Amino acid sequence: LDTLPIREFRAGYAELAKYGLIDRPDFFAWLEENWGKVFAGGPERAEAIAEACRAKAEVVARDEFETGDRALLNLGHTFGHALEAATQYDSARLVHGEGVAIGMALAYRFSSRLNLASPDDAARVEAHLRAVGLPWCMADIPGELPVAEALLAFITQDKKVSRGALTFILTRGIGQAFIARDVPASEILSFLRDNHPGQQEGRPGQPKGSRGQQKSRPG
Repeated sequence: LDTLPIREFRAGYAELAKYGLIDRPDFFAWLEENWGKVFAGGPERAEAIAEACRAKAEVVARDEFETGDRALLNLGHTFGHALEAATQYDSARLVHGEGVAIGMALAYRFSSRLNLASPDDAARVEAHLRAVGLPWCMADIPGELPVAEALLAFITQDKKVSRGALTFILTRGIGQAFIARDVPASEILSFLRDNHPGQQEGRPGQPKGSRGQQKSRPG
């Protein structure tokens, strides 16, 4: 790991942090305090990797045949995969772990928009990604992105679409991810428009002209 370029190490760290955001809030809090030591190496790095491995093993053991909880491991990947496709898998613009980082931040912000999670949780995730030097919003991706409608098309091509219903991993808070199988495409499109660097108006995650408006709760 010490031989990896820092960008690649950060990208791998995003996958590490994901396990705290799925169902280990204490692990995420520990990473917030100790990420510098994880980057520096030593016992903290080994401890973080071991905890992530335990977390993944527990999720997989609960869902040996991939019919339920294992989908939680896709936190951040639905948005992330769409952004990778939108950048034509150009690693100069976005590598997989960076897509996951932005995807996790968007998943938390989207959950907040749907009144599933607190805006403070979304801000906390964004702040941690910024602290470690990871991209956390679409504006952090170099170059222009396709319009929101095109991003939604990439999402609907993703494997997490079932019987016409959009399936997302959303969250009710730090370490409280869950599978939402009934997310309206219209909500996703509106959210993408509001967070698209070429289309957004107002704060990230807020619908245009309707701050604080109540949204339906999927899942």
